Amino acid sequence: MPGIFGFTKKNQSAHIETVQESMMLYPHFKKDDLFKDESIAASRVHLNKIGEKNSPVQSNDVFVWIEGEAYNHVELAGYFGYEESLSFSECLLFVYQQNLLDSFLNKLDGYFCAAIYDKNKKRVKLISDRYGMRMLYWYWNKGQFAWASEVKAILSLDNIDQTINSTSFECFMDLGYLLNEHTWFENIKLIKPATVISLDLQKNTVSQYHYWTWAEIKPSPISFDDAVNELGNRFIQAVERRFDPKEKIGITLSGGLDSRVIFAAVEHLYPDYKGSAFTFGIGGCDDITIAKTVVSKSHWNHKEYHFTDKNWFKPRFEKVWNTDGMKDMMHMHGGEFIDDIASNVDINLNGYLGDAIFGGSYFKNDNYLNRKINKNIVESYYHNTKDENFDSDFYNINHIDPYLFMSRGRRLINMGTVNSLIALEQRKPFFDNGCVELIYSLPDEYRLNNKLYAAMLHKFFPKFFKDIPWQQTGKPAGLTIKKSVLTRALNKIVRHLRELVGIKSSAGYTDYKAWIRSPEVASELKKLLNRKDSCYQKLTDQDFEEVYLNPHLNNKLKNNSNEILRAATLEIYLKHVKNRKK
Repeated sequence: MPGIFGFTKKNQSAHIETVQESMMLYPHFKKDDLFKDESIAASRVHLNKIGEKNSPVQSNDVFVWIEGEAYNHVELAGYFGYEESLSFSECLLFVYQQNLLDSFLNKLDGYFCAAIYDKNKKRVKLISDRYGMRMLYWYWNKGQFAWASEVKAILSLDNIDQTINSTSFECFMDLGYLLNEHTWFENIKLIKPATVISLDLQKNTVSQYHYWTWAEIKPSPISFDDAVNELGNRFIQAVERRFDPKEKIGITLSGGLDSRVIFAAVEHLYPDYKGSAFTFGIGGCDDITIAKTVVSKSHWNHKEYHFTDKNWFKPRFEKVWNTDGMKDMMHMHGGEFIDDIASNVDINLNGYLGDAIFGGSYFKNDNYLNRKINKNIVESYYHNTKDENFDSDFYNINHIDPYLFMSRGRRLINMGTVNSLIALEQRKPFFDNGCVELIYSLPDEYRLNNKLYAAMLHKFFPKFFKDIPWQQTGKPAGLTIKKSVLTRALNKIVRHLRELVGIKSSAGYTDYKAWIRSPEVASELKKLLNRKDSCYQKLTDQDFEEVYLNPHLNNKLKNNSNEILRAATLEIYLKHVKNRKK
């Protein structure tokens, strides 16, 4: 994705122009001015759709680069004593110079990463947003310090240690994503959420701390009915902060609840607005059918995009490189259509993790309610994957979701957003601070089985939820029928039989199991996963072609789609890294 980048000049002979070119994945990206002095070099590449048109913003030898935006910096003006007319970058510059940075960040609602360089104090600060949604990577090894919104930008520097992280391979093949701060490289880390990393250029030392933690959210005695009302009002406010009818904003609309409630909130705020909605899937699938029904109740336009066995595989090769090998290509749904969507809109309102935060979909059972994350709970979700980050004070709250958001949510689901940021800016209303703080002040029982979410949807937006089904259940939100073990087993047998005779379900919007068997894709995968010519052979004794691909191709009942496409993602990425060195 586009973003900020820079490095300290100590022990570094590379030029900032080289790093900038590594960030210029597409010709429509805009280059900001290059900054260079005796200590650091830095700049930004961006879409030129939001934020400053050029950077850095500077005053008295303090320089600020930001990728992304904030939604409440105008509201905070009176509290911190700056003019409401200041841009987000100017606000950050002001509070830093007034020694108010931490308290400002603590209250800030945004989706961004930032770098501050204080030339006089010889310090560099890297900043993540509260939930770490805007990716920023950093490198610190043998006195070298660098940062970038893309790992590939750090790799473009001289003398960068490219030792592969020994835990990343097993984690990725097991889960399909990485955890905590990990990338594929031992010394390149993802910045933690709600974090300031500080480099002292004179002492050549690095420190970091959280400017906000989940422990700051305290329990509330609010009743369920009052919580329904408060949640509905706060969500409408969250959408209003992120929607301006003068901007070119669209919504990728599925058959789920999250994108639909964003759509409903916009229609509530601006009933005459004629926006653009987009849906992708297999022709005739439930997602497309439901989305068309939703849009028919508004003035919006709707466009559908169809996956086929012909158009999904090859386009994802470049997207593996775009996401630095950390996004499983199986889950790059819709990336094929981003350019066309971006020709119609500049910004997408994204339903990121709405089902989890409002609907409690990450709960496995009642035993996990109102509990702080611990080792046993982590192991029940992630098996043998090692991650001790759950024990951080950052997660000191009696809810398990925050840890899961920062692991599965941030490292898997959020990487889908990263995949689209090459052409389309994103805004995420469900992670509005007001909504998050309300949800996690409540007992988990309120959200269990989608209770709170469904009640809010029906009360505030009945036009779009009373009669229109939810793709997941086939019934309107809040109406569920718990199936017996026998019924679920019989349904599974029926699904297998239907697959054998070639009858597709309308519930799914992809069919990777079958698509992998198409001659063109199977042939490409055989070449890619052949161990003899592979890069992955340095990481494992396994032969991915023999262990995963051939059994899948030779048995229609076998489904190794996850393993095959994770292995393909890894191999594509490692080949990119290898070839760029030449």
